[in-house]
Amino acid sequence: MVEFFNSEIGRALVTTVILPVITIVGGMLVVFLKKKASEITKRIENETIQNYVNQANEAVLQAVDYMFQTYVDSLKKKGEFGPEAQKHAFEEAKKIALSLLTQEAKDLLQQLYNDVNLWLDTKIEQAVKQNKLLQ
Repeated sequence: MVEFFNSEIGRALVTTVILPVITIVGGMLVVFLKKKASEITKRIENETIQNYVNQANEAVLQAVDYMFQTYVDSLKKKGEFGPEAQKHAFEEAKKIALSLLTQEAKDLLQQLYNDVNLWLDTKIEQAVKQNKLLQ
Protein backbone atom coordinates (compact mmCIF):
# COMPACT_ATOMS: atom_id res chain seq x y z
CA MET A 1 0.00 0.00 0.00
CA VAL A 2 2.84 2.37 0.86
CA GLU A 3 4.39 1.61 -2.52
CA PHE A 4 1.22 2.79 -4.26
CA PHE A 5 1.36 6.21 -2.59
CA ASN A 6 5.07 6.49 -3.41
CA SER A 7 4.31 5.94 -7.09
CA GLU A 8 3.51 8.75 -9.48
CA ILE A 9 -0.12 7.62 -9.81
CA GLY A 10 -0.50 7.46 -6.03
CA ARG A 11 0.92 10.96 -5.56
CA ALA A 12 -1.32 12.29 -8.32
CA LEU A 13 -4.34 10.63 -6.70
CA VAL A 14 -3.47 12.16 -3.33
CA THR A 15 -3.00 15.67 -4.73
CA THR A 16 -5.95 15.68 -7.12
CA VAL A 17 -8.56 13.69 -5.22
CA ILE A 18 -7.81 12.93 -1.59
CA LEU A 19 -6.48 16.34 -0.46
CA PRO A 20 -9.35 18.31 -2.05
CA VAL A 21 -11.89 15.90 -0.49
CA ILE A 22 -10.25 16.31 2.92
CA THR A 23 -10.27 20.09 2.48
CA ILE A 24 -13.95 20.15 1.50
CA VAL A 25 -15.01 17.77 4.27
CA GLY A 26 -12.91 19.73 6.78
CA GLY A 27 -14.51 23.00 5.67
CA MET A 28 -17.98 21.49 5.95
CA LEU A 29 -17.13 20.20 9.41
CA VAL A 30 -15.95 23.65 10.54
CA VAL A 31 -19.16 25.26 9.24
CA PHE A 32 -21.26 22.60 10.95
CA LEU A 33 -19.43 23.01 14.27
CA LYS A 34 -19.72 26.81 14.13
CA LYS A 35 -23.45 26.54 13.46
CA LYS A 36 -23.95 24.11 16.35
CA ALA A 37 -21.90 26.32 18.67
CA SER A 38 -23.99 29.33 17.64
CA GLU A 39 -27.24 27.43 18.26
CA ILE A 40 -26.06 26.33 21.70
CA THR A 41 -24.94 29.85 22.59
CA LYS A 42 -28.26 31.32 21.45
CA ARG A 43 -30.21 28.72 23.43
CA ILE A 44 -28.18 29.48 26.55
CA GLU A 45 -28.65 33.23 26.06
CA ASN A 46 -32.41 32.77 25.56
CA GLU A 47 -32.67 30.58 28.66
CA THR A 48 -30.65 33.11 30.66
CA ILE A 49 -32.83 36.00 29.48
CA GLN A 50 -35.99 34.04 30.22
CA ASN A 51 -34.66 33.15 33.68
CA TYR A 52 -33.91 36.78 34.57
CA VAL A 53 -37.26 38.04 33.25
CA ASN A 54 -39.05 35.33 35.25
CA GLN A 55 -37.09 36.34 38.36
CA ALA A 56 -38.03 39.99 37.79
CA ASN A 57 -41.71 39.12 37.32
CA GLU A 58 -41.64 37.07 40.51
CA ALA A 59 -40.01 39.95 42.41
CA VAL A 60 -42.81 42.29 41.32
CA LEU A 61 -45.52 39.80 42.31
CA GLN A 62 -43.91 39.24 45.70
CA ALA A 63 -43.61 42.99 46.32
CA VAL A 64 -47.24 43.66 45.37
CA ASP A 65 -48.51 40.74 47.45
CA TYR A 66 -46.45 41.92 50.42
CA MET A 67 -47.88 45.44 50.19
CA PHE A 68 -51.43 44.11 49.91
CA GLN A 69 -50.99 41.91 52.96
CA THR A 70 -49.15 44.37 55.19
CA TYR A 71 -50.49 47.75 54.15
CA VAL A 72 -53.31 47.94 51.63
CA ASP A 73 -55.73 45.46 53.18
CA SER A 74 -55.62 47.08 56.62
CA LEU A 75 -56.14 50.58 55.21
CA LYS A 76 -59.01 49.39 53.02
CA LYS A 77 -60.74 47.87 56.05
CA LYS A 78 -60.51 51.24 57.80
CA GLY A 79 -61.66 53.10 54.68
CA GLU A 80 -58.36 55.02 54.60
CA PHE A 81 -56.89 53.84 51.32
CA GLY A 82 -56.95 57.13 49.41
CA PRO A 83 -54.73 58.54 46.65
CA GLU A 84 -51.78 59.28 48.99
CA ALA A 85 -51.89 55.77 50.47
CA GLN A 86 -52.12 54.29 46.96
CA LYS A 87 -49.07 56.26 45.86
CA HIS A 88 -47.17 55.18 48.97
CA ALA A 89 -48.09 51.51 48.41
CA PHE A 90 -46.97 51.73 44.80
CA GLU A 91 -43.61 53.32 45.70
CA GLU A 92 -42.97 50.80 48.48
CA ALA A 93 -43.79 47.88 46.17
CA LYS A 94 -41.37 49.32 43.65
CA LYS A 95 -38.61 49.65 46.28
CA ILE A 96 -39.18 46.07 47.40
CA ALA A 97 -39.13 44.74 43.84
CA LEU A 98 -35.92 46.63 43.08
CA SER A 99 -34.28 45.27 46.22
CA LEU A 100 -35.23 41.71 45.24
CA LEU A 101 -33.67 42.03 41.78
CA THR A 102 -30.04 41.17 41.24
CA GLN A 103 -27.84 43.68 39.45
CA GLU A 104 -27.62 41.24 36.53
CA ALA A 105 -31.41 41.16 36.25
CA LYS A 106 -31.57 44.97 36.37
CA ASP A 107 -28.91 45.23 33.68
CA LEU A 108 -30.72 42.74 31.46
CA LEU A 109 -34.06 44.52 31.92
CA GLN A 110 -32.33 47.77 30.99
CA GLN A 111 -31.02 46.16 27.80
CA LEU A 112 -34.36 44.58 26.92
CA TYR A 113 -36.74 47.40 27.79
CA ASN A 114 -34.49 50.51 27.86
CA ASP A 115 -36.01 51.68 31.17
CA VAL A 116 -36.12 49.47 34.27
CA ASN A 117 -38.28 51.95 36.16
CA LEU A 118 -40.90 52.10 33.42
CA TRP A 119 -40.90 48.32 33.16
CA LEU A 120 -41.38 48.04 36.93
CA ASP A 121 -44.16 50.63 36.91
CA THR A 122 -46.12 48.76 34.26
CA LYS A 123 -45.53 45.36 35.88
CA ILE A 124 -46.63 46.64 39.29
CA GLU A 125 -49.79 48.15 37.78
CA GLN A 126 -50.46 44.85 36.03
CA ALA A 127 -49.96 42.88 39.25
CA VAL A 128 -52.20 45.27 41.22
CA LYS A 129 -54.94 44.89 38.62
CA GLN A 130 -54.68 41.10 38.76
CA ASN A 131 -54.72 41.23 42.56
CA LYS A 132 -57.89 43.35 42.50
CA LEU A 133 -59.59 40.88 40.17
CA LEU A 134 -58.80 38.02 42.52
CA GLN A 135 -60.32 39.76 45.55
